[in-house]
Amino acid sequence: MLFQPNMKKVLAARGYHHCKSDDELTRHGEYVRNIQYTFSKEFKGAHEKVVDIIFLSADMLSEKLVISFYRENISIENGVLQNTDVSIPLAKFSIEEFEKKLDRLIPKGNPLRPGVDGGEPF
Repeated sequence: MLFQPNMKKVLAARGYHHCKSDDELTRHGEYVRNIQYTFSKEFKGAHEKVVDIIFLSADMLSEKLVISFYRENISIENGVLQNTDVSIPLAKFSIEEFEKKLDRLIPKGNPLRPGVDGGEPF
């Protein structure tokens, strides 16, 4: 299994889950260079909605796990707030390293209530 169950548990603890709407962003290895699996999390306010998406991609050619973070305010046109990624060489992969990369990649707190939650991850 390419994406370990422990990786799913780490993301679930942070509030990210794979749901039906994420299937359109998931790619399998039959016809693509990178195998990709997505997890998402939504933040809803009174008049806006922000979606965080985590992409886990295995780049087989470069032998690395790529973790991408995408945050978008879908309430407005062209509402991209953040789009970044990091990678881990497959030979050096561990759950601890995966968690460290997530800590660096995902901003703390709720994007709709900055400063209110004390910087706690959601």
